Amino acid sequence: MKTIIEKQLIEWREELAKQKQKQAQAKRVLEEASQAILMLEGGVQAKELLLRKIEQESQPTGTVELGQQSKPKPSK
Repeated sequence: MKTIIEKQLIEWREELAKQKQKQAQAKRVLEEASQAILMLEGGVQAKELLLRKIEQESQPTGTVELGQQSKPKPSK
């Protein structure tokens, strides 16, 4: 009976070590993915703002641009 318990204990310790290693790897993957998502979201936000700025600049503002006004000719 003691041998069976010892054998099972060794197996469980090995499995525990594997699961802890798997968990650590999963945490690293999650951190990398989270960082990539944040960078991509920031890039998307920056490009959307730039696009909006370009669109606003290309729209007429409702103001009239004044060309060079001719000066009145002096009367003789």
